[in-house]
Amino acid sequence: MKKNFSHGGLVYDSDGRLDFKLDFSANINPLGLPESVRRTLIENLEGVIHYPDPSANELKKVLAKRYNVATKNLVLLNGAAEFFYLYFNVTRPARVLIPVPSFSEYEKAALSTGANVEYFFLREENNFALDVEKLLAKVTAEKFDCVVIGRPNNPTGNIISLDAIKKISQSVNVIVDESFIDFLPIESARELVNEKISVVQSLTKIFAIPGLRLGFAVVDETFAHRLNFSKDVWNVNFLAQKAGVAALADEKYLSDTRAWLEGEKKYFTLKLRELSDMKVFEPTANFVLIKFFSKEIAGFVIKKLYEEKILVRSCGNFAGLDKRFLRLAIRTRAENDSLVSAFCRVVGVRKDSVHDV
Repeated sequence: MKKNFSHGGLVYDSDGRLDFKLDFSANINPLGLPESVRRTLIENLEGVIHYPDPSANELKKVLAKRYNVATKNLVLLNGAAEFFYLYFNVTRPARVLIPVPSFSEYEKAALSTGANVEYFFLREENNFALDVEKLLAKVTAEKFDCVVIGRPNNPTGNIISLDAIKKISQSVNVIVDESFIDFLPIESARELVNEKISVVQSLTKIFAIPGLRLGFAVVDETFAHRLNFSKDVWNVNFLAQKAGVAALADEKYLSDTRAWLEGEKKYFTLKLRELSDMKVFEPTANFVLIKFFSKEIAGFVIKKLYEEKILVRSCGNFAGLDKRFLRLAIRTRAENDSLVSAFCRVVGVRKDSVHDV
């Protein structure tokens, strides 16, 4: 059976036109395009008549300063997803282990190079926390070449400790996907980077520029040379480079984002827990995982919301989950209230029942 690797953010109709009212299926910063980026794009529009800087020196210098890394360790990307294809094409691992549920591009990228992919299932009864000792036992017994870990993990939101990453890397190569880390005031795994640990990060989610595509990886210097030699020389376009420089200098946008998320995460979770027929898992980043008590209810909800042009992310194609699970982006107060109201129309409210994780 052909595996479904579809994602959220499917906001287009069959003719390629935007066709939605509210999109909760993609985890993009709802504060929208930073004004600093908007101005930069307009001011630099004429520059698209030139090739982009293949070395992206301006952007690399800004990234190095912003994240306290050396430029020699940077690999610039056309979105974080590009890294997985690049990594697996260069390293050609025979066996890849993926704790699931997680972002499906890890698996798709590994399969594209002929790797044997196996799952390490995260258990709902443990709130999808990664059991490091059991993972290490499997890695040791079955001789895996690489493990891919989301931090925070998508769609569960779990955050593995830096000590756990170091421990795992003693037995196997580790890719750490920190695509959502800028939403949170936590320490990054970038400080751990060595020949066994690579860290990749998206800039499209935090700065609301998924249509431009921008990301970067921090890797061992020797490995950076290999990856940079193996990728498309112009993989990051001119406008994306300029947008990245402007966005990374916009400290107010970043602080406003974290302030918004801190309050809205609590509010949205509370409102969802007032609804009947669902379990709400504790979120960490800008999305929340929910579980309906039957696939029929979940399917009915998705269908009714879609009829109202409201998109949510079914987790039916996430390994380790099923069609009872949905992932919801956390958006603005008005948008979140609209979704809660839509849920109320579909499944009703039971205020005397709150489902704990």
